[in-house]
Amino acid sequence: MADVRLYALLDPEISGERLPELAQAVIEGGATLIQLRDKRGETRRLLAEARVLKRVLALHSVPLIINDRVDVALAAGADGVHVGQDDMPAEEARRLLGGDAVIGLSIKTVDQARAAPLDLIDYVGVGGVYATRSKDNPEPPIGAAGLRTLVEVIRARAPAMPIAAIAGIDETNAAEVIAAGADGIAVIAALARAQDPGAAGAGRIMTIPIALSIAGSDPSGGAGIQADLKTFSALGVYGATVITALTAQNTQTIAAIEMVSPQFVAAQIDAVCGDLAVGAVKIGMLGTAPVIETVAEALDRHALKNVVLDPVMMAGTGRELLASDAIDVLRRMLVPRASILTPNLPEAAVLLDQPIAQDETQMRAQAERLLRLGARAVLIKGGHAGGAESVDFFADGRVELRLPAPRIATRNIHGTGCTLSAAIAAGLAKGLAPAEAVGQAKAYVTAAIAAADRLSVGRGPGPLHHFHEWW
Repeated sequence: MADVRLYALLDPEISGERLPELAQAVIEGGATLIQLRDKRGETRRLLAEARVLKRVLALHSVPLIINDRVDVALAAGADGVHVGQDDMPAEEARRLLGGDAVIGLSIKTVDQARAAPLDLIDYVGVGGVYATRSKDNPEPPIGAAGLRTLVEVIRARAPAMPIAAIAGIDETNAAEVIAAGADGIAVIAALARAQDPGAAGAGRIMTIPIALSIAGSDPSGGAGIQADLKTFSALGVYGATVITALTAQNTQTIAAIEMVSPQFVAAQIDAVCGDLAVGAVKIGMLGTAPVIETVAEALDRHALKNVVLDPVMMAGTGRELLASDAIDVLRRMLVPRASILTPNLPEAAVLLDQPIAQDETQMRAQAERLLRLGARAVLIKGGHAGGAESVDFFADGRVELRLPAPRIATRNIHGTGCTLSAAIAAGLAKGLAPAEAVGQAKAYVTAAIAAADRLSVGRGPGPLHHFHEWW
């Protein structure tokens, strides 16, 4: 699959003779994919431009895509081609270029999204999202709402398909299209107009999905918002936080807890959501009924979506983290607002006022009952059970997934639940379907637990290794 986080379109009609210089600048600014578009140039000129760009891009391992022209892509040794609805069919482009080529397809309508040969292409360009200065706008732009609709149609068919938002995107609206579900943005006029194209690409336009953690603080860094921020960063998502509780804890004990007032929790949420384009929310420790009510009201007030609710009730040390009179409020006010509810076995039992599930059949039955409480999807975590495998169970009323993983012999599992729910939120912020977000989060957490013994943090059960892929 193609990396479309920052898709730079270079057009000699706009940039003039600056192609090599502009290509170098946007690469330094973070471009992950570059397309050469020269609709009016003759074939000989286009081929010469493509060969020059290919030499520049090859030094940085950035793929070169040619707009429309498969013949030029073949002759110049480009990495692939982007085709529109009125150009060569994607099937024919794949046949001519082979299985290793990168092929992109433009999609503007729901019918096109439903008919596209997604199994034969490597990314989709959706748009035009906004009116653009780089070409005529014969059709009205689809806007962020239209983009979100097309993303949902495409994701339903191919959950991992990279999607780039195209047309009229600059620093004023890039965050909006990412929040609508796009994996990246395609820019052309903004680069050509910029005095510093590298800065235009990276400093002003390059955005990433944003996830918000509403949870308690762990000063030892293994759980709570600290674990959430590490998880967001490791998975390529920008993290924002709202602190609901201050704890004095380490790997051995929780010495004290200071709850944040509901008014200040609301003020934090309003500040973040009044400025940032939040694509997903992870909710952890809330502590009291008034804070739960405050968070529920804020979710509605800001129309927040992709809400992952981790119903934190007790710390691994045994300290109570949710007042007993708050459980019913959580059940009534937040569970129905959850996109995905992620209780462990004891938490699921408390929410349902039932005994703890003893086997997978009972886990499945409890997941179905939790769905009836209003959550749109449920992931029951089986880490507290015995056996050689740690089996989680996901259900959303349509899809059911058994998610096993080998039980790893380590005591360093502090913050596992926080990390898993944050990883799910990160996937949702990036536009993944719930089942895919859960599957990827489970794989990430399993790897982080497996690498946990590479760290030596504290004298008690230590944290996961959130950055196991890097160090």
